[in-house]
Amino acid sequence: MLLIFCTAVAPLAQTAELELTYLVHGPGRTPGHSPLIVLLHGSGADENDMISLWPQLPQNFIVVSPRAPFGDGTSGYRWYRKGGSTGADIRLSIAAIGRLVEAAIKRFDADPQRVFLVGFSQGAVLVYHAVLQNPGRFRGAAVLSGSLYGFDAHELSPRKDWQGASLFIGHGTADARISFATGKAAHAQLDRLGVPNEFHAYPGMQHETQDREIADLAVWLTSRNGAP
Repeated sequence: MLLIFCTAVAPLAQTAELELTYLVHGPGRTPGHSPLIVLLHGSGADENDMISLWPQLPQNFIVVSPRAPFGDGTSGYRWYRKGGSTGADIRLSIAAIGRLVEAAIKRFDADPQRVFLVGFSQGAVLVYHAVLQNPGRFRGAAVLSGSLYGFDAHELSPRKDWQGASLFIGHGTADARISFATGKAAHAQLDRLGVPNEFHAYPGMQHETQDREIADLAVWLTSRNGAP
């Protein structure tokens, strides 16, 4: 069953309290306290993009796909804009995602201990920021064709709580937009910091998602879903 719930998008002058429009797909029979997964689309897309992945994800998950706050229906939406506002935009988007997670937990009776975050491209950048700023917030998170864009050096220094994070990283070797080398460099940086992560390389895959990647992600989600 596909559920649609739309919230009003606040004007940018009120972005401190912006809410996100989103689509939801729930299990046919929701026993309560189901795991929740939030899908973050890439730049220039909207909430209709990532929701299409739900048939390939574990079927007991509540799947939420929000629309990024910056942009319009003509050119799509973005989680942040390039330039002087990038850092502020990222902070506002992460705060809005946090509010969305809390609202979805209450509205759909999701399990607050089993919340997952998945992002593609610019959405993947948001995943890195959300997880590395609060390593214990999510049961697991996935970065698909992403990078560690927008981090200051002090944000990626050794910390004792990195073990609270758990990341699936997928990247195509033929990605011409965010290079495979960039994805591998992020993986290496996380390894140096001691952040638990799994890197999956997809030969020939460009800046996109493919069935083989989502199949690997589904297996990883299932394994993390049952983990303590």
